[in-house]
Amino acid sequence: MDVRESQKQLILMDCKIMMNKLGDIPFDISFEKLQTELWNIGNKYGISGPEVFKILMDNFPKKGG
Repeated sequence: MDVRESQKQLILMDCKIMMNKLGDIPFDISFEKLQTELWNIGNKYGISGPEVFKILMDNFPKKGG
């Protein structure tokens, strides 16, 4: 995966919009919609859905410590 920092920021912005749209619902209920949205974001930037998910998880705020 060769994603430039500027592209990563755009992907994260799209992911934030997606997360706001999905709201605070359980993962098992939102999984299909989440998967579709991740693949759509990936297609927009020429990467795969799993790559988008990895970028999202690598930059997701950590709880506690």
